[in-house]
Amino acid sequence: MSIFVTGGTGFLGKQLIKELNCLDEEVHLLVRKNSNLKEIDHKRLKIFLGDVTNVRTIREAIKGCKTIFHMASLVKAWTLNPAEFYQVNVEGLKNVMECAMEEDITKFIYTSSFMAIGPSNGKINTEETQHDPDHLHNHYERTKYIADQLIPAYLNRGLPVITVYPCVIYGPGEITEGNLVVRIILDFLEQKIPGILGDGGKLWNYVFVTDVVKGHLLAMKKGKVGQKYILGGENVSMDNFFKLLETSSGVNAPKRHIPFWIAKMSARCEELIARISGKTPKHTPTIIEIYKHDWAFSSEKAEQELGYTHIPLKEGLERTLDWIYKTLGSNRTKTK
Repeated sequence: MSIFVTGGTGFLGKQLIKELNCLDEEVHLLVRKNSNLKEIDHKRLKIFLGDVTNVRTIREAIKGCKTIFHMASLVKAWTLNPAEFYQVNVEGLKNVMECAMEEDITKFIYTSSFMAIGPSNGKINTEETQHDPDHLHNHYERTKYIADQLIPAYLNRGLPVITVYPCVIYGPGEITEGNLVVRIILDFLEQKIPGILGDGGKLWNYVFVTDVVKGHLLAMKKGKVGQKYILGGENVSMDNFFKLLETSSGVNAPKRHIPFWIAKMSARCEELIARISGKTPKHTPTIIEIYKHDWAFSSEKAEQELGYTHIPLKEGLERTLDWIYKTLGSNRTKTK
């Protein structure tokens, strides 16, 4: 049973590829010319050069496969050309699904995002939560939402799609824009975080990367066609997130809280500079808007139907810190 994978060179994808390599199956990996193939065992894979925006290359790589993991996505805070988000996140999904319709596919696991479900704002979101299409904050959130709207039509055409929704993924691995939490931790260790946005009470759902990988494999083995599964961890406020980091690292957490309006003014300046320099800003006004909301989720459905589990955030942060100290190095040593 050959397995076709897109997005296998990203933060999450590389770790899924490691697990797939342990299976007695052939894995077809679609990669772009400039993809980083470090930490990937080429000998266990069939590498196909291409892109999800190029149907010809997808058709060649997908041939003979029975299972698909479509993880390719443009995960960025900002880009000079916003149309790229639509080309990759929406058209890319559509292209892969169209090519999959030509093969005898048994499972199509699509990696969406918690942002496609929307903010929770005082409640806990489930797979049944409907995003308000009039309140989409940035191009990433908007295109992941639009991509989700394509799924029912392909299910009706007989494509066996299962959708998974990872929450905020963190843990050891390549430091990309998809591994935002490790970048925040590195800034924290070097005391480069000036303060916590808002009152620090907004909830986010944090999930360790290996738990998300296991969730994908469980979706392949036990997932029901047409179903959606949130792959999350703990719902924790920003204040408590930094308190956990303080306890585990011995580095003092920020005490100051930065009002959203001040952060938004600063983000406007960052974005203006980015338009001139072409360098990605750390924050944009739309990112600040996202931080104004709760993003709390329940993984109960995945737990009950798939046997999904997740480790506590404290344990995950300690594992991540240990990896940072051993692998990346730091100008601080672990004191607790």
